[in-house]
Amino acid sequence: MAKWYVINILKENFVDIKKYENRSKFKKLPNDFNHQDAKNFESNWEYCKTLSNYHFDKWKKETEGDWFHYLGKYVGDWNSELKEIIEESRNLGWSELSKKGKHPGFKSGESATIDQENYDRSRMGLSEIEYTNMVLSDDLMRYSFIRSMIDLWSLEKPSVRAHVQMPGQSFILHIDKLWHRNPENPTKIMRLVIHLEDWEPGQIIMYGNAVHIQWKAGDVHIFDTLNVPHCSSNLSDKPRSILIVTGQRTSNTDILLDKADSTSLYYIS
Repeated sequence: MAKWYVINILKENFVDIKKYENRSKFKKLPNDFNHQDAKNFESNWEYCKTLSNYHFDKWKKETEGDWFHYLGKYVGDWNSELKEIIEESRNLGWSELSKKGKHPGFKSGESATIDQENYDRSRMGLSEIEYTNMVLSDDLMRYSFIRSMIDLWSLEKPSVRAHVQMPGQSFILHIDKLWHRNPENPTKIMRLVIHLEDWEPGQIIMYGNAVHIQWKAGDVHIFDTLNVPHCSSNLSDKPRSILIVTGQRTSNTDILLDKADSTSLYYIS
């Protein structure tokens, strides 16, 4: 069972979920929204920019607290589960995921912009390079520590992936396409990142112009998934393992977010 408490009150470090809601470009979309308008774009990147309220000014200085916020740290020992997850991830790469059509939320199981995504991959010379290796929800939910990490946030319709980025893998700059998960109220869509092991030099995540490095195992953060472009690269000699948890916020989620900051501890047992 997961338990949490805040050990320090630093109000300026708290996430303000209203900031994320207010920044969303659309508060409501047609119920049948499934990125139908993407057909007018050759590039997935150019299409997603039309859905975002990010400024796209590469010279603007940004840090944690602008487009991503720390929510604290999980405390526990999930190393045995992590070893299994890393080994299992070797069986599924991003290209194979696309071929199998295992994209949660899309009716066909395949991204509505698969052609545009492949175009971006090929024009950047990445057509034969995996972005990351993965373990999907059905396989992850058998791990008790992982399940507790997910359950803590009381998300509606949660889905989770382990992204194990192997040395040399890079995920190109992109904006997530999650509007279809709740077109009635897309501002309720939330995506968490949970680090499963300590940072190694050469491992990089970027949110907008902010560089995210030097994380510790158990660190968890939220990012503005409807707006902020992001990317990652593993230039170290070790795998980089994270959980990506996506769902719709409930009232219990918001109660926890209202109390969470970078000093919060979530004990997993």
